[in-house]
Amino acid sequence: MTALTRTPDNTNFLQPSKFILTFGRIPTVQYFCQEANLPGVALGSTKFDTPLLDIPIAGNKLTYNQLQVNFIVDESIQSWTELYNWLRAFGSPKSLSDRSNQSILQTGGNAPLNNYSEATLTVMSALNNPLFRVNYHKLFPTSLSDIQFDVKNSADTIITATASFAYEYFEITRA
Repeated sequence: MTALTRTPDNTNFLQPSKFILTFGRIPTVQYFCQEANLPGVALGSTKFDTPLLDIPIAGNKLTYNQLQVNFIVDESIQSWTELYNWLRAFGSPKSLSDRSNQSILQTGGNAPLNNYSEATLTVMSALNNPLFRVNYHKLFPTSLSDIQFDVKNSADTIITATASFAYEYFEITRA
């Protein structure tokens, strides 16, 4: 944008269907991904009390919203099962021996790094060229939705599921 024209250099609109989401850990979910979000961020604040006015002061901690992913459930439910097994690695419903990595117990309850994953959301231009990448660090699933069967639906209805992910932080890099 120049000071004289106030016109942006790029007047193309961001398109909601031009993205690729890649995971280091769950390739089937990556293949069947239908929706993903660029999570919002909030900065906490506090107030400085004065006799006349409470003055807001910027905080020093960012709070990231969760990454939400909607994906198609394949016939063998492999996409759903990949996430289910990853969740079980953190919180075993039966016994401690169900956990995929016993080092969870040896790190004082903190999950080891191999239970996390990296993920990248690549956003594309109208010409399918990468515009920017959102790199999520130390990502892990926090929830996985139900699979709903319904005899009232036709056989052509596609079953989808939703997963939520927490992560340490994300970085945006231009392509």
